Amino acid sequence: MLLPNIATTRQIQTNYRATFDLAKKSGPVVVMTNNKPDVVIIGYDEAEKLFEKSNQAEMKETMKAIRAYRQAKKTKSLVQAHSLADLI
Repeated sequence: MLLPNIATTRQIQTNYRATFDLAKKSGPVVVMTNNKPDVVIIGYDEAEKLFEKSNQAEMKETMKAIRAYRQAKKTKSLVQAHSLADLI
């Protein structure tokens, strides 16, 4: 794994544009506050990619649940849940 780009909150306060440009060009920038990671700044294109991956993963899980439901319905092994605890 590559070392992340790092900026301090002070650097952002004095020159936020440079940090934003770095995030767009070189990838995520970890912002440190009191020597601890606080937030991560990413470029919009990178955010879109992450959202798309998240949506694809969610769709995959949804389709998996639908297939499991259809299989259970087909084999008549569906169980009626009366509470959330019944599902766990």
